[in-house]
Amino acid sequence: MGGCAWGLPRTLCRERADRFGECALLGSRAALPVIYAMPPIPAPPMFRAECLRCRRPASVCLCEHITVLHTRTRFVFLTHPKEARKIKNGSGRLAHLSLSQSEVLVGVDFTDDPRVNDLLSDPSTSCRLLYPRSDGAMVEGPSPASFVDDLGRIPVLFLLDATWPFAKKIMRLSTNLHDLPRLSLSVGQPSEFVIKHQPHVACLATIEAVDRTLWDLAGVGAEQYGHGESRRLLAPFHAMNRLALQAASDPRRASYRRSGSYKAPEDRVPRQFPAGAGRSLLYRGEPLKGE
Repeated sequence: MGGCAWGLPRTLCRERADRFGECALLGSRAALPVIYAMPPIPAPPMFRAECLRCRRPASVCLCEHITVLHTRTRFVFLTHPKEARKIKNGSGRLAHLSLSQSEVLVGVDFTDDPRVNDLLSDPSTSCRLLYPRSDGAMVEGPSPASFVDDLGRIPVLFLLDATWPFAKKIMRLSTNLHDLPRLSLSVGQPSEFVIKHQPHVACLATIEAVDRTLWDLAGVGAEQYGHGESRRLLAPFHAMNRLALQAASDPRRASYRRSGSYKAPEDRVPRQFPAGAGRSLLYRGEPLKGE
């Protein structure tokens, strides 16, 4: 019995054969039935290109919508690791890329974080925390006007960028944040985060919380912020929502929603605040119960 180009019997030939059993190298001379034929080698997987700035796929990059704004207030985003890995609906990174005076610190327990402790101990900074305080009912915290009293120092605002369960965990573990004054902001229009259903009428995406903060700080003269700056800050957030809505309505996409697109914010019925809750802003969650 003859062999193939590799010196193997035809009945054990591992070369690729067509349906007639012809050897790929010897052609018709090996035109005998082949018992085993090696399957074709699959092509290596193709990895989609990714934008290294916004960390989204290059086909849905949002960098063209990002405009860097200069603020007096320094925003420090304390980001949970799971939030840092989000690429489809994370707005904290978009806020960071849009603010020249901002930084992102990733972790769960910031008690011993050197950067956080440096900011807290720096006599030239005035630190606040955007986070609600509650013992079952909303309790009003310091208003944005409290920043005006420290105009000689650099205002620093810490924000927890995480879903609400993870934000509560960060707050519970980070003991160096417990005594920080907490900023309370006015409740305005509901969130425009159409691809996520917020549990409360005042829950906002992280970038929306930054926008509301700047509006309130501008109202007391601590920032220069108006409609133009607000549109530029929220432009990548609105673009992210539009891309998600387009994907949800396209049957060819993996994120296609058979039941239709997302409901508009005004068509949703989130839970309301308790009576007499007063001023407060929530983001990425609901009031903290029993700190």
